[in-house]
Amino acid sequence: MTSERINNIKTLFDKYGPIIKAAILRENKVCSRDIKELIDKGYVIKIKTGYYCWNSGFDDLNDFEIVQSIIPTGVISMFSAAVIHEMTTVNPTDVNVTIASRMLKPKLPDYPPVDLFFTSNDNLDLGIEEHVMEHMKVRVYNAERTVCDFFKYSSRVGNDVALEVIKNYMLRKNKNLQLLFEYATKLRVKKYIKSYVEVLL
Repeated sequence: MTSERINNIKTLFDKYGPIIKAAILRENKVCSRDIKELIDKGYVIKIKTGYYCWNSGFDDLNDFEIVQSIIPTGVISMFSAAVIHEMTTVNPTDVNVTIASRMLKPKLPDYPPVDLFFTSNDNLDLGIEEHVMEHMKVRVYNAERTVCDFFKYSSRVGNDVALEVIKNYMLRKNKNLQLLFEYATKLRVKKYIKSYVEVLL
């Protein structure tokens, strides 16, 4: 493969990246043999089957950007969202991502480790906000949705963590209790959250 060919392929990663699906490469006449050669020469890293990143840019990506690229319909949630919103002291080893329960479970990458949560199709988009990171935007649940999720999944994550999250939420200057109760109603956790809010006010 010539250096000109390599540079032409790199421009595809610059345009569509930071992580590209194999389908996009094929559409631009980059065949599987080309991809294998680029991997063998160290130019490209295989993130998982069908997803590739230009090697020189991989170390610059944070875990959230990698996960959003390979699970574009997913939303950063739970502990990961709580860390972004500074509502927990827990430092998760996995990136927490919520997907629609009817969605085919995606094949997960070897790195970073991903822990999936599931919600109904109707509630997937509830409380999404976009966070602009260094290389791309990622979809993250806002603080109110994150609080609700910790109560929704309290049997899985523990009541102590849910309590920590709502305590820290109540200390926020920009908390929106009306929105919190609206989400809590839709997610069927209002009775639990309301009792804690009344105590913490």
